[in-house]
Amino acid sequence: MRDSDQRSSTNCKCQVRKGILDLPREIIYDILCRLPNPTESILICGVVCKTWYAITQDPCFINKLGDSHYLPTRLILRPLSVKDISYTPNYLVLVDIENHKARQIPLEKMFRELKITCSCNGFLCMAPEQKLDPVVIYNPITRDHLILPPSDSKSSVLSQEIGLGFDPSTNKYKVVRGYTGLSYRDTMRRFEIISLGEISWRELSTPQFMVVRVGWEVIFLSGALYWTKTEGVNTIVVQLNLSDEKFRNISFPEYYPLSHVSLGLIEIKGIVILVLGSSTAIRFWRIGKGKGEDELSFFLHTCYDTCVRWGGGVSCAFVCQMNDESYLLQVGCRNSQKERRVHLTQYFPDKVKYSNLKLRGLPDCFQTACFKPSLAPVPK
Repeated sequence: MRDSDQRSSTNCKCQVRKGILDLPREIIYDILCRLPNPTESILICGVVCKTWYAITQDPCFINKLGDSHYLPTRLILRPLSVKDISYTPNYLVLVDIENHKARQIPLEKMFRELKITCSCNGFLCMAPEQKLDPVVIYNPITRDHLILPPSDSKSSVLSQEIGLGFDPSTNKYKVVRGYTGLSYRDTMRRFEIISLGEISWRELSTPQFMVVRVGWEVIFLSGALYWTKTEGVNTIVVQLNLSDEKFRNISFPEYYPLSHVSLGLIEIKGIVILVLGSSTAIRFWRIGKGKGEDELSFFLHTCYDTCVRWGGGVSCAFVCQMNDESYLLQVGCRNSQKERRVHLTQYFPDKVKYSNLKLRGLPDCFQTACFKPSLAPVPK
């Protein structure tokens, strides 16, 4: 009888194991995508057995995970020194806002002097501030990376801005760089582009008003790269369509406020929004089609009271929408020792309420990038 019970128990265990492995892969994919902290949990699942590891490496599963609404957007923070400008961090910080958690991601030595210039689909674009090379595409979750071919320019670099985006018309990632160089005592401004997998950069035709200006910020939103620059009380926003590789200036209406502070570009339900602060109010301007066939323009989307006059010693940048009721802000100020400190703050516009997010493990000062974790390998 005991032997019979043992055989029965063994058979049950085998049937259970066999049943799990025999589930359709689509169901297994869906189960894994619903796990809490999907990317971290899936990496743990991958070390259980060869079958689970094979699933986590399956391109179909990786694509499903990337499109899953169960995968929330996180933040990647790059620590900055408040005292020593030569400080190079040996880690990044991955922030889970929903669960109020932060964890360090070790940074390889070759990447420690690089700045995060842009983020797209779980990949970071990293580059030095005053050198053209190297430009690195890096997945901080899998540690996979690609070093792009060097530029053929021999000029010294004074400054550069680099954007990374995905072109749906070719299913390729593209990197766009604008830099100011010094050649034979003359300054020159140049824009160039490369698709991942290509062996050399190509010069990019650029409007004159972008060539004569430096200090642009670049962000990838809703399938395009947006270049923004603030000059005094004026804000300039330019869209780069990665399919036709053309820049388009985005015009403002006549009732656009002349005096304002730019608080950043964010995406709200697929709509690109420019946030502007004026006095103690903020205005959201959405991007839409202009009067001409190929023109873009800003339209007033909504307005909120802030009870805060941004600018001067207190800086603010909108990072993302957290939910239907609140937004995440990066607020910077200086302490009594005049050292810069940065905080993550939740803003509730309908209540005109602010709440600092107190997370363990956050550095005193940092650079912020929205980030959607991915298991995808960097395209080569």
